[in-house]
Amino acid sequence: MGAPNRRENGRPRRIAGRTLRGAAAALGFRASMIAQKTRYALRSLLFLAEEQGGAPVQLGRIAETQRVPPKYLELIMLDLKKSGLVKSARGPKGGYQLARPADQISFGEIVRTMEGPIALVSCASVNFYAPCGDCHHEATCAIRRAFAVLRDQSTAVLDSISLAQGAEWEERLPPNGGSEAGA
Repeated sequence: MGAPNRRENGRPRRIAGRTLRGAAAALGFRASMIAQKTRYALRSLLFLAEEQGGAPVQLGRIAETQRVPPKYLELIMLDLKKSGLVKSARGPKGGYQLARPADQISFGEIVRTMEGPIALVSCASVNFYAPCGDCHHEATCAIRRAFAVLRDQSTAVLDSISLAQGAEWEERLPPNGGSEAGA
């Protein structure tokens, strides 16, 4: 049995000329998974949090250790710099550092910087509200209420996890990549 949003011929189902994903987006819904760009940003910032005491870290080192394409990481770091999450230094000893201590930067702030709203429907968003045009009475819409509860709980969890805490969770591999010599 195929995916529920695909026909038997393997093509996406269409609603009013749009795929289900496109129709959902038009109604104010968006994909529920974070983008790869956000995952790269989180991974890079966690790495900087682990390196917190030292000098700026060169982009190439971040890209190599976190397996992020360097050109893509440049764009990500620019977004993070504009939002005040990282600062940069030029020159041979230049690179990127966290703009604030790791315990003062939350996962929620990073996700909002990279993704925009945490709410899965626009009418339940606090910072990026837009009417969904889907319900008859927004104040009594069960869908909006349910997603507002989800937004509140998701936001509370993401805002309670700092980069410092996340960095503590990271498992550090030995320099040889985790393989034991002679094993």
